[in-house]
Amino acid sequence: MAFAVPALLLVFGLIFAYGRVAQVNGTLEAGTRDAARAATISRSYDEAVQRANAAVREAMAGSPDCLGSLSVSVSRNFEAGEPITVDSTCTYSLADIGLPGGLGRVTPHSTFTSMLDPNRGVER
Repeated sequence: MAFAVPALLLVFGLIFAYGRVAQVNGTLEAGTRDAARAATISRSYDEAVQRANAAVREAMAGSPDCLGSLSVSVSRNFEAGEPITVDSTCTYSLADIGLPGGLGRVTPHSTFTSMLDPNRGVER
């Protein structure tokens, strides 16, 4: 028991850490996808940036560790028929899990591209 219980707790801790990383990465991916789509329905670049930031922040509301370091950028090529790319990244800690040696900080990155409709007008 002296060897089995700590090893079992370590395995459970690693599974928990992997689950948190997968959940935050999946949420960031979904938020970035939603942000790119929200940016494509905007009429101006400034509105696209605002919509993209709002979409990612709304998606990441369940991960407060990530919100403080969240960074969202939208590509500058805001012309009808061109692709709009949204990049999102954040940093969060896994130290609260309590694994020996600590897992440190994780920085997921997500990119998604969506096309602007070639037949719609955009403001510059």
